Amino acid sequence: MLPIVGIDLGTTFSAVAFVDALGQPQVIPNAAGSLVTPSIICFNGHAAWVGEKAAGRKLSSPNDVFEFVKRDIGKPVDSTRALYDDQGESGRDVAPYEVGGYRYGAAGMSAIILRYLKKQALRHFRKLELTHDTDDTAVLLPAIITVPAYFGERERRETRLAGHAAGLDVVGILNEPTAAALAFGLMRREDQVILVFDLGGGTFDVTVLQMSGGEATVLATRGDNALGGRDFDELIEKHLLEEAKRRTGVEVSEAAGFEIQAAAVEAKHALSEQDRYVVTLSHAGEDLDIPLHRSPPRGAGYDEDLVTGEGRDHTFYFEERSASLLQHCRALCESVLEGVSIDSISGPRPARWSDIGQIVLAGGSCKMPMVGAMLERLAGGPIRRHLEGFSYDTAIAVGAALYGAHRERVRDVLSHGLGVKLIRNGRAYIDMVMAKDSPIPSTVERPYRAAERAILEVWEGESEEPDECTRRGVLELDNPAGQVTIAMTVGDDGCLKVTAEYPPVGRKEMEIRDALFDDRGRASELRRRIQGLTINM
Repeated sequence: MLPIVGIDLGTTFSAVAFVDALGQPQVIPNAAGSLVTPSIICFNGHAAWVGEKAAGRKLSSPNDVFEFVKRDIGKPVDSTRALYDDQGESGRDVAPYEVGGYRYGAAGMSAIILRYLKKQALRHFRKLELTHDTDDTAVLLPAIITVPAYFGERERRETRLAGHAAGLDVVGILNEPTAAALAFGLMRREDQVILVFDLGGGTFDVTVLQMSGGEATVLATRGDNALGGRDFDELIEKHLLEEAKRRTGVEVSEAAGFEIQAAAVEAKHALSEQDRYVVTLSHAGEDLDIPLHRSPPRGAGYDEDLVTGEGRDHTFYFEERSASLLQHCRALCESVLEGVSIDSISGPRPARWSDIGQIVLAGGSCKMPMVGAMLERLAGGPIRRHLEGFSYDTAIAVGAALYGAHRERVRDVLSHGLGVKLIRNGRAYIDMVMAKDSPIPSTVERPYRAAERAILEVWEGESEEPDECTRRGVLELDNPAGQVTIAMTVGDDGCLKVTAEYPPVGRKEMEIRDALFDDRGRASELRRRIQGLTINM
């Protein structure tokens, strides 16, 4: 029997791990020997390259290269919005990830990455003689796939669809910060409250957990699915593009833009280790040396706390340019503490930083020194930036593997509230059936008075105002007028199932039909296409 693998399906990097026969988590290296694989795909409709080899094809086949696809998970395949149009404005509709006339969507592209990771894992298991099957497509590999805690029900369902198409038996969907906490604390059996600050390549989550007796209970979680290391990269990219044009008077071409993108990532990593870094670019027949600085020198009007600014003259100070992004992270940290109730002599109160026993950093973007410095200011003291046996890059995959082996020891919470749309005095509002931060798995039932053949809308969010929530689906009821009991069940993977009970029919399970994305019939076709690909290692 094959072990359950834990998969960190990341925006910029992905990893896969498992728990060996001795109960120890092991990260599985890819074909290049690396423990992490860039989440980049080069795909021509017949064959796909993933990782370093795909990244190497950006210049020769830019139209066949896809990256940062995780940010589009959950968006309809026929109306995903481009991040920016040609003028830098958000909101242009495009047909996403269309190859050979078929719209794969973000789920299809994610499935290619997952199939590569599956192939990587099975090759490793053959070396360990855990399987002798040489046909990867014939093996249904059990897997836990991680997602940002703030992913909604649709994003989780799309992730499960991607796993199905890749030939995985998705036995669970796990929140990334919960996985990071498990990697840190599950085997330590220390009783303490942990705050996990998970800043990945494209998403950010902050979660508070209670670790007790080797079990983990999530108390509250907050996040932003459109905030991550990629946003910090773009600050450097923007400056390099502007400087190249300012010095030469010539716009940077798309091909050169790929080089600048890579240079920006390299510069970000360098500025995590040193105070100054010089990017050298060849553009418009000139060799340009563009200096970048981590922060202004002390004594030059530098504020130890967060500051905002566009730099002095044309000097680039990375931490200044990043201030608004970091400010958003800080606000979410404060918000998650407000969502945790602590028992005190005078009664329940919101958690304080002094209640946190350990701050755990997860995600490669936490390597930036300003992240740790911000958290130390908030916590009022030093934090452990490097934990023995814990890696920023692989912790989430390791935690997912541990969860696969110890699922009974973990209890998570709902990242968004779930409710139904009602009409009262001619005004529409959302009645929250399950509140944000409710423990999961759980089921909540609620009776309603309904007209004959009622249509019930299911919404996700934290507000009574429909305009501030997201419609997740529609239930068409074949009911007589009278009482209808609606039951919402959220599994430990965060996915939603809705049932309705109304006499005289009795209890009847209803399939939730998403108003924006309908995957009926799509799952089998997507799986057929993904399984028919040649995946190059």
